[in-house]
Amino acid sequence: MDINFLLANTLNGVVYGAFLLLTSLGLSLVFGLGRVVNFAHGALYALGGYALIVVMQQSAGYWLALVLGPLLVVPLAIAIERAAIHPLRSRPEIYTLLVTFGITFMIIGALEYIWGTGTTLVEVPSPFAGTVTILGNPYPVYRLVAAGLSLLVSATVFAFIQFSAIGLQIRAVTDDAGMAEAIGVNTKWLLTAVFGAAAGLAAFAGALGAPIFAIHPDMGSGILIDSFLAVILGGLGNLPGTAVGALFVALTKSIGGGYVAEWSLAILFVVVAIALIFRPTGLFGRGRVA
Repeated sequence: MDINFLLANTLNGVVYGAFLLLTSLGLSLVFGLGRVVNFAHGALYALGGYALIVVMQQSAGYWLALVLGPLLVVPLAIAIERAAIHPLRSRPEIYTLLVTFGITFMIIGALEYIWGTGTTLVEVPSPFAGTVTILGNPYPVYRLVAAGLSLLVSATVFAFIQFSAIGLQIRAVTDDAGMAEAIGVNTKWLLTAVFGAAAGLAAFAGALGAPIFAIHPDMGSGILIDSFLAVILGGLGNLPGTAVGALFVALTKSIGGGYVAEWSLAILFVVVAIALIFRPTGLFGRGRVA
């Protein structure tokens, strides 16, 4: 076995896992709080990349665009939630699934109409354009920086959910929405705010990964599938489980893709299928099944 090859694929898996965690957290929060299966999450990830381009075209630097770009996606996501998802919250999950599925094609179609179907490349910010040697292997500095930022933002989300007053409300609604509303929690506002915040996380991941993965209208499709797999493995609505699920999915795809490329995705789906059968509430047994 080539240790260097294994190390490179493991490192790539960890980096991808950091991005995947950002998008998976949003999916898990939205489902855990409002039981919405948001298929538009991948399109919102792509919007983050294009929002980055828009801000950079206004003579803003990459880092400023990285902050402002995702913020442009949040109000759009809130408008989508109020117009298309909020009226359907009392209905079975299949309704919001179908609506968000349709919204995905609307967003992708709009992106193709405005920017075309080609791929847009974003240069790596100059301070981090080089490589660093890790155990004798060169590795792009920006990938490590981006992974670190992803983990920092994810840790901030975990801390916010765990220790803030709003985080307490989110956990209360996730556990028992009816009881939380009975004691005065404004669940309608909270559901909308969390949907917008989840879209912001996805958009931030899309913008942060632009110099690595490039930008194109359908860029969110792959990470959407991986995010759903991570959330299912971790347990719907369970954030610590989602973190473990995201790392598992990323490492399986990266390491498995390096050795058995044609089977890695099949193996991953088999694992998820087994988890659904024998552990439907996730790795820690704390996820929701309904």
